[in-house]
Amino acid sequence: MPDRATWHGAVQLPEIRVPLTMALDLSGANPEGHFIVGTEKTPIPEISRSGNSLTLNFSEYGAEIHATWSRGKLTGEYRRLRSNGTKSFPFEAAPSGPSPRQTASAPTGSFQVVFEGESAKDAATVASIWKEGQDSYYGTFIAPDGDYGLLEGTPSANGIQLSRFTGWQAFAIELHRNGDAWDGKFHAASNEKPRAFQLQPPKDVVAAGRQTTMKNPNVPFAFACTSINGEIVRHTDARFKGKALAVDIMGTWCHNCMDESPVLEKLYREYAKDGLEIVGLSFEVQDNAELGRKNLTLFRDRYGLTYPLLYCGDLSESNVDKQIHSQLENFFAYPTTLFIDRAGKVKTIHTGFQGPGAGDRYPAQVQKLHDLAQSSMR
Repeated sequence: MPDRATWHGAVQLPEIRVPLTMALDLSGANPEGHFIVGTEKTPIPEISRSGNSLTLNFSEYGAEIHATWSRGKLTGEYRRLRSNGTKSFPFEAAPSGPSPRQTASAPTGSFQVVFEGESAKDAATVASIWKEGQDSYYGTFIAPDGDYGLLEGTPSANGIQLSRFTGWQAFAIELHRNGDAWDGKFHAASNEKPRAFQLQPPKDVVAAGRQTTMKNPNVPFAFACTSINGEIVRHTDARFKGKALAVDIMGTWCHNCMDESPVLEKLYREYAKDGLEIVGLSFEVQDNAELGRKNLTLFRDRYGLTYPLLYCGDLSESNVDKQIHSQLENFFAYPTTLFIDRAGKVKTIHTGFQGPGAGDRYPAQVQKLHDLAQSSMR
């Protein structure tokens, strides 16, 4: 097994192969590596090697890869660990160059995604697909709670496959020409079966009834969660008194939270002197406080965050109902960011976040968060 190499391979979902590219440096005492999608690099949090066995661990996301080096390649399993059981998918990778690019055909622009069983009137997901150079396609889906991340295109029969594998995300979008239209299937390791859809001309997509509000706007939003250091932090603490506060409901497993957190850090560094506090309330995959604080430490260090991150328990319905649904009407998105004024009143609730994978929507989201932060301090 080489100490340093770029690897190409795939994870086999039930009905489709999701290609992957990763770079590994196993030469030191602390191996490092990342997965690559286009120009995007996603770090691998923990890598361990024992002889010809390699383990990639993503504790924040409840995922891991176990593989063995033999006959010039790694073979093993990609596993998703959940409280209701573990899903395993075949994994393989070899230290070789990418396959030669072939000519692909795909639509470009913005489209409305109408999933099977959904009416065009109710559809709230947008596809953004673009071409770079002669034959490189990229795209993403943008839902009300944020984008799916950057997906890279490879040719397929009568169309194209857009894929993303980051060690914890495993997505594939098939697009096939159907006369003058395009049909597709969305595959994900988290889904039991793929979801069929059609691309239609874009419209102004508004998620009807998906606005998150306070159930009682006259009471403050309350929280009492555990810091990385094991201390209980409450909304009534002195550090928040008389200050504007942005409360980010998030998770270290959440792709859109990863995109939003560096933006919140910039807000914190710019406006803390003017009286803005920020706190992240993290709901994790597993009900394990020690693991939760470990994941938050990894998340904090990866993105250079200086505002506090708090472990608020797991994603179980009972926990989220108790802490979130009891206070918020129609809570549905991670992240959801509450902007609270100096008097403790929730002024605005921003649901979801559209990151760099969403193209020109991203700078608009960044500007909106700046505007909301400034408004909360007035």
